[in-house]
Amino acid sequence: MTIDHKTLYNTEMLSKDYASRDYLEPAERAVIEVLDSNLSSMKMLDMGVGGGRTTKYFAPLALNYTGADYAHAMINACIEKYGDDYYFITCDARDMEELSDNSFDFVLFSFNGIDSFSHEDRISALKEIHRVLRPGGYFCFSSHNLNWNGLPDLFSLKPAKKAALANKSGASEETKDFKKNVDRGFRSAYKIARLSILNRSFRMKGYISKLRKSERGYIYDNSLNGKVKVYYITKDEQFRQLKAAGYNNISTICRNGFITSSTSLLNQDGWIYYLCQTGKNEKQKE
Repeated sequence: MTIDHKTLYNTEMLSKDYASRDYLEPAERAVIEVLDSNLSSMKMLDMGVGGGRTTKYFAPLALNYTGADYAHAMINACIEKYGDDYYFITCDARDMEELSDNSFDFVLFSFNGIDSFSHEDRISALKEIHRVLRPGGYFCFSSHNLNWNGLPDLFSLKPAKKAALANKSGASEETKDFKKNVDRGFRSAYKIARLSILNRSFRMKGYISKLRKSERGYIYDNSLNGKVKVYYITKDEQFRQLKAAGYNNISTICRNGFITSSTSLLNQDGWIYYLCQTGKNEKQKE
C-alpha cells in the first residue's frame, strides 16, 4: 500500500521519529561555514523543518528564524520540543501565501523535502521560495541524485550476499549467523520484489537507465519504507531548473560536506546539496 507524503508525515509515529533526531548533516555544517558571520544578520526560513532537527543548530545563529512544514503533526512536534523559543508555522512551499515577497535572506529545505513533490509542484516550490527570498538571498536544499553509482544496488541482492559472507564470526556462531542471513535474504528479496512491483519494472537497471536519459523521474526506493515515490534528478537537470526559476551562483556539496563541482565525486552518494542565490534586481545592480 502506498500513500501520499503529507499523510505519512502527519502520522504520530513519523512525527515522533523526526522530533527525536538531533544532528546536522556534514553538508549542512558546510553551509553554516560558507555563510559564516552573515547568518547573524539573516532572516531564515527553515522549510520542511520536520521535527526540528535543524532548529537547534541554525536558529541561534540567525537574526530571525521561522520553521515551517506542511504537516501539522511536524509543527506540533516542534512546538512541543522548543516551546516559545522559536517561531513555527504550518506552510506549504508550493504556495506560501502567508509569507510576503522578499521577506527572507536564507531558505533551507533539508532532508530532500522537495523530492516529495511532483515535477510541476517542484517547479512551483522553486518559484515560491525565490519569491519570498530577498534579491541576493541564499537557498540551500538537498535532492536525490539520479546518477548515484549505488542506485541500482538498492534493488539487488548483492549487498545482502556481501553482508552474509562478512558476518561469519566463528564456528559456535555459524548456525545463528546462517539463520540470520537466511532471514535477511528473504526480507531483502521480498523488499526488492515489492519495490519492483511499485516501480512497474523487474529490470530496475534498465528502468534507472531510462530515467537517466530523461534526467529526472520517480522511484519507489527505501525512503519511508517504500511507501511513497521519490523524485530523483541529475545535477545538470537541477541546474537547469534553478536557472529557469531565477537562481544563480549555484554550487554543489557532497553529503559528506565536501564542496565540489566534480561529477565523479558527487555521484558517489545518493544525495546532492545545492547552494544558490536569487538574482539581484536592477536597482541593486546599479
